[in-house]
Amino acid sequence: MRSFLNPLFALMLAAALAACSSTPTEDDSSATDDMSQQTDTSPVTPVEPSTPSKPDTSSIPLTADNFYNHPSNYDGTTDSRVIYFAFDSNTVPAAAFETLRAHATYLKNNSNAKVRLEGHADERGTREYNVALSERRSKAVEKFLRVQGVSSSQLEIVSYGEEKPAAFGHSEMDWAKNRRVEINYTAGRP
Repeated sequence: MRSFLNPLFALMLAAALAACSSTPTEDDSSATDDMSQQTDTSPVTPVEPSTPSKPDTSSIPLTADNFYNHPSNYDGTTDSRVIYFAFDSNTVPAAAFETLRAHATYLKNNSNAKVRLEGHADERGTREYNVALSERRSKAVEKFLRVQGVSSSQLEIVSYGEEKPAAFGHSEMDWAKNRRVEINYTAGRP
């Protein structure tokens, strides 16, 4: 019985492998031959690189879930001075990178400029937890700026926790507005 199954198994394996293989069709090989015989002698015109434009954010709804990372909150300049965070997070949102780079460039070019990074949290959680969370948020922004080359002597960290809300309501959107780090220039304002 076993001697009968081995050849049967080998035959099934060979059939499966044959079914998976492909052979070039005559049309495919003739197209390849035609392409190899053609040479283009026309001059190549260089294409000018285009300036990247800002995406249209008007179609992206602004909700409590995406508020911290919504492009409308950041203009990529030092005019934007608030960095928002997701719930219970101290990760700097990607939408804020360009704005933080603008602040870093300004600080590097103006060694007399100083900023205070004021961390905030929403009202949920204990007072102690929110103070610690808002400090982690301030430190995350500080780290981002330091990686960009800003001197630590230009940066000061303050943690307010839930003590200084930007919005006084109790909705998801109000809480989203309170999870933030404010960038306040204390010297050498842009």
